[in-house]
Amino acid sequence: MSYNLSLTTDFDFSLKEIQIIELIQKGFTSKEIADQLTLSEYTIKRHRQNIAVKAGTSGKRAFRKFIKNYPLPPQ
Repeated sequence: MSYNLSLTTDFDFSLKEIQIIELIQKGFTSKEIADQLTLSEYTIKRHRQNIAVKAGTSGKRAFRKFIKNYPLPPQ
């Protein structure tokens, strides 16, 4: 996955966070994302927390809504 950096700066997400957002949108769990990216599940959960903070969401419902509606940059 490669992304245009200029399109990822709206919320100042890192490329890894954008990658995780895409995988969450596809329905993967934190465990599945961790396995796919060869990272720990804790690391993925921390990325999810960072995404939520940068997006200004509070609570799981708002986070899910943000993720669902976040437009990914074209690859």
